[in-house]
Parts: sequence; structure tokens; C-alpha cells
Amino acid sequence: MRKTVFIILSALLLLTGCVSNAPIFTEAFKKGIDVTSFESKSTVTIDTNVPVQDDELKRVLQVLKSGVIIAQQQKDLQNAHMEISLQDPTPIMGTELWPSAKKPALDVYIQGSDLYVKSTADNKFLGIENETSEQSQAEVTAQMKKFMEEIVKQNPFTLRHVDILGEETVTLPNGSSETATHVRITMEFKEMVDVLISTLENLSKSPDLDNQLKSIFGEIIPTEDLETGTSVKDELSNLVKELKAVNAEELKAAGWDVDFSLDTWINSDKEFDQTDAVITVHAPASVLSEAGVAEPQGLKTIYFTLKLHSQSWNQNQSVTYTVPPADQVITVQQLEKDPELVTEFGEESLIGRFAAAMAPVEEQPPFADVSEDHWANGPIMVLRDSGIVNGYANNEFKPNQSITRSEFITMTVKALGLEPEKKNLTFTDKNQIPAWSEEYWQTAVQAGIINGYEDGTLKPNQKISRAEMIAILIRGLDEPLQNGYKLNYKDTKEIPAWAIPYVKTATVNGIVQGSSDNRFAPHKNASRAEVAMVLFNVMIGVE
Repeated sequence: MRKTVFIILSALLLLTGCVSNAPIFTEAFKKGIDVTSFESKSTVTIDTNVPVQDDELKRVLQVLKSGVIIAQQQKDLQNAHMEISLQDPTPIMGTELWPSAKKPALDVYIQGSDLYVKSTADNKFLGIENETSEQSQAEVTAQMKKFMEEIVKQNPFTLRHVDILGEETVTLPNGSSETATHVRITMEFKEMVDVLISTLENLSKSPDLDNQLKSIFGEIIPTEDLETGTSVKDELSNLVKELKAVNAEELKAAGWDVDFSLDTWINSDKEFDQTDAVITVHAPASVLSEAGVAEPQGLKTIYFTLKLHSQSWNQNQSVTYTVPPADQVITVQQLEKDPELVTEFGEESLIGRFAAAMAPVEEQPPFADVSEDHWANGPIMVLRDSGIVNGYANNEFKPNQSITRSEFITMTVKALGLEPEKKNLTFTDKNQIPAWSEEYWQTAVQAGIINGYEDGTLKPNQKISRAEMIAILIRGLDEPLQNGYKLNYKDTKEIPAWAIPYVKTATVNGIVQGSSDNRFAPHKNASRAEVAMVLFNVMIGVE
């Protein structure tokens, strides 16, 4: 990770081959390409003054501002171990982002083309095994090395601000100290554009660029646009033309700017012991309004700052660590055979959620009496997959069958996602409530979505009318009643006065609609298909 971060940083910011006035840097970079084993510790931070309203995003930004810590041990090009943690995780702990009481951290192992990852909220590692051979991985690494060497060799640009600050002592996390040469490189907006133009222009002239990229990235990054036939080299040439048309001074006057600094400490063996990189991008605050975000009053400029602090030791030395034993790993292949294994990762774990998403879901066959072209087929299947409705024997749903009040209350409480509530029911016919629905009646009464009849009964086994169905649902949603809306059903006059506000609200919100002849049929018993449709509409609105 440390090596990858630094190589990508150096390549993207195009420093290599540009520092003829500091050959020690180029020599260290060239040697760094040959590093196969090392230990390192890096901290990455991100800061911005962009105003954020979303509470979760605010917490994420707080965490990123304090820093993400990456500790890595690499034995060779095929085997590595990383521990990823947060400098200050408190903003996200106990929230939806990280419900666990344990501090968030990831333990990651790379073995050849396989990946094993475990968080502090898990009991086991999730194993993601890749069929790519170790030999092909080594070939990719070799091709990457060749590619980077050509970048160093080809780029003729010379950086303007490179300073040798002298010999300094660097204390590494393993307790050792090294005497190193401190090199500082700084660039302003105009120079960064010039460096980018120079390097991309040279890359676009490389005769073997497309094959090199294909060797490194395979089919992940296509080397040719399938629609236009444009190659990567052509795209680079076009990008160079666009960059040459950039007027850095005009952009700065408009509020755009970029500052970059790179401090490195290089020891006598020409190795990077420490690297500190900072890049800040400034933009006019008007870009917020252009992106549809309210522009704060008085804010003229926004910025993003990325900082990287990385230290490395034991380069090309012996590095050892203990790999997770087989009984501590659950692979994706095992999850496919036994989805119940997902419980080993914990509901409070992001890896657990990922594993649950990867675990196959056994598809249930369609109901025998609900055809694919049935008007309520989609909602019925969604509600069944969500555990809200069930079928009868012989895999029948009986879509036209009337539904009892107990059945409806049970489905409604599930669809609304109401937490179970205990309540002593005082209704005179409470003993008639089926045992399987008692908990749902208690929850519905406690939530205030069901009040019972004037005679003190619930009538749990009575068929529910369409008017009653809508009234209960709207109370459950706690929607503001749309009393000002005018109903235009042909049978509006037949709707009971007590149900009018609820029917108006349900109609306005698209929860219910009339029949093909524009009748609401308030006294008609609700069918199972009709209930499935309105519950589906409610769930869409709730989400």
C-alpha cells in the first residue's frame, strides 16, 4: 500500500524524470521501483471548508480530517498484510456508519491473488479468492515496473522549485533512526499544468503504450473506445491539446488554484525513509451553486486539502507476519454453499453487510394462482420476498380472497417497520385475537393506528373494508390530512364521513386509486391483492 500510494502519487503528479536538479530524488525513485519487501506506516488526511448539511457526511469528514492510518508489512510481491484504522473514530462510533462499540479497524491480508479481510466487529475473515495465477500477478508487477522506468526516462521537464535542505535525523515507527537528506519540491498551478502537459505528451508518443496498459490492467481499463475506436494514445493527445489551451492566470483570477509540496527524506542507501505530500485545490464558491448546492453567504472560495505522511523501513529485508489460520476464514465460495455462515461477520460490520449482499438468496417460485401479467404480481412478490405476506398450501396466494382485520394489522405493522410494543389490551373481544397476530395488535394499538369500535371491540376476525384499510394505513404513516383535496370518485358520497380525510390523503399520495370505472367502493371487503398493492405503495413512500 505504501509503495503503491507513493508510486501513484509520484506518477500522477509527474515528478519523476523532472528533477534533474535533484538527482538523489530520481535515484531513490528508481530504487523504490525495485523494492519487494518493506514495512511502513502512513497517515492520510482530507480537509475541506465545503459546507455539509448531511450529519453522516459531516461525521465522515471529521474522521478523514483526523486521519486514516495504514500500517503495512510486505514480505514480497505476492504477500502483504495491512491494518487500516482511524486516528479519531469517535464521530462515527455508535452511529449507522459504525454501530459497534469496538473501534473501527480493518485487518487485511493479500496472498497472491487472494484477499482476506476482517474488521473489529467480525469473528472471521472474509476470503475473496481469485483465479488469477501468481505468475500472472508477477508479470503485471514486472510490466508496471517497466512502465514506470519509461516515464522516468522519457520526461524531459525540469522542475523549477527543488531544494536540498540538508541532512536530518528521521525516527521511524520501529524505533530506529536514520540520517537522511531532506528534499523539498513545490509547485504552483501553472507549473503543475506544464508538468502534466510534458509527461502526457511524452506518453502519447510511446510506441508501445497501449500494449503496456493492456498488460498491466487487462480488460479493466480498455485501451480503445469500442464506439469510436479511439486509442488511449489518441485520448492523451486530445487531452494535451486541451491542457495547452488552459490559461492558468485567468483561472487563478477566477478563484481556481492548486498548491503542491512534497518533502522526502532519503537515506544513504537511496531509500525513501519518510514522505510528506500536501496538495490543496482551491475553487470559487460559485461551483457549489452550479452543482445545485446552496452557496453559503460570505464564502468566496472553497478548498480541498489532501495530506500524506508515510514512513518506511526494512526495505528489501526479511519481513514476517502470521497469516490467519484456515478455521478463521470464510470464503465467498463457502457463503454460496451455506448462506447461514454470514452470521459469523456480525450485523454491525460493514464486511457483514457486504457478505450478506454476496450470499445467494434462494428464489421462491411464483404463486401458482398469480400470473406474471396479474395487475398486482410485482407488489405481491416484493411483499413476499420482504416477509410481509405468505401463501397458502399448494403455493397459492388467493389474490381475490377477502382479508381479516388480524391479517391486515399483521401485514401493516410489518410493512411500516414498527418496533414490537407490549400493551395490555382492554377490548372486550381481545380473547378472539389469533395468537399469531396478538403481538401485532398490541403494537398497532400502542402506535395509535387502531382504536377499535365504539362498543369496545376490535372484531379481529371480521373482514376489513377498503375504507377501514385506508384509515389505518394513513394513521400509521402519520401523514398530514389533506382535507382541502376534492375527491372525484363516482361513489364519493358513499364514503363514511370519518374516512373522508384518510381517503383524500391516500389519493393525493398515490397510495390508492379507484377502480376502472372510477369508484372507490368504501364498503367492499379489501382483497389480498388490493392490500398487497396499497402496502407496496406505502413502502415506496416510506423508503
